[in-house]
Amino acid sequence: MTEIKNVEKSSLVNLIKTQGNLIYEYPENEYEKLRSDMALILEGQKINQKDLRLCFITLAAQNKELLESNKELNDQLKTVLNEFDELKKNQEEKASRKKARANRRRLAKRDPVTPEIYNALIDATESSTINYNNYTAARLRIALCLLAITGVRVNELLPLKVHQLKTLLTKSWITIDRSKRGPTSHKAYLSKEGKHILKSRKKDFDLLYFKEDNSYIVSSQLDHSKPIRREQITKDINRIMSLASKNLSGQPNLNSHSFRSGFITKLWKGTNDIEFVRQVIGHSKLNTTSSYVQDLFENERQERMSEI
Repeated sequence: MTEIKNVEKSSLVNLIKTQGNLIYEYPENEYEKLRSDMALILEGQKINQKDLRLCFITLAAQNKELLESNKELNDQLKTVLNEFDELKKNQEEKASRKKARANRRRLAKRDPVTPEIYNALIDATESSTINYNNYTAARLRIALCLLAITGVRVNELLPLKVHQLKTLLTKSWITIDRSKRGPTSHKAYLSKEGKHILKSRKKDFDLLYFKEDNSYIVSSQLDHSKPIRREQITKDINRIMSLASKNLSGQPNLNSHSFRSGFITKLWKGTNDIEFVRQVIGHSKLNTTSSYVQDLFENERQERMSEI
């Protein structure tokens, strides 16, 4: 049976259980001290809870700052990576162009297009061995004509539109988009011979005038809203050149870039001013223009020396 000494009903709260099952009365003064200590502990817990809450708030604020800082760093990293990718792409393109130039130097040097060769090319487009319809043959003759009289590249020919062709016919100049090389906008002017050649193709130009002014010159017969692929027009040009070369003396080595070579060579021989030729053709470097110039024949060197 449990033993209780001097315990009143009202003072049961002052009891504390000790060893075994014996219950003793806890002294009142010590109880007050214990209660005071407990109160301090509770107050300390409240303070700790408040401090802990403030700590969590501070950590949350710091975490928000870290997240924002991390986002900013990520954005900066993306910018750096994009710039690096662009730089890498430019370097790869530069290396590819350098390799292509080296390969071209190893190939047999292409011959320039002369007036004789140009006329042979035009005749070849009307050959029975070329199964082109009237529109495709006319489109090819216009391409050959524009390449011969302006010296533009094939990829610069494709963006040209009907309204630009009309400007060329009426004002003897045309604006060439050279955003990838040299000045973004470059004007190509016609020589007297160029104007004559252009007028000789009036019949072919008339075939294009049914198109809207904003239509592409070198487009398919059914869709004028976009030019044909570069590979297609280059293939057509090289096919005609191969056919014509077989019937020419010496069977010259021709390809689509022979027009540019012929234009530069003829302009240089006519002006004796390589810097003028560079500006006309739109090269950024003089040595690029010089690399196109064909050697003078002996009689040409003799004639030029006699004029000095």
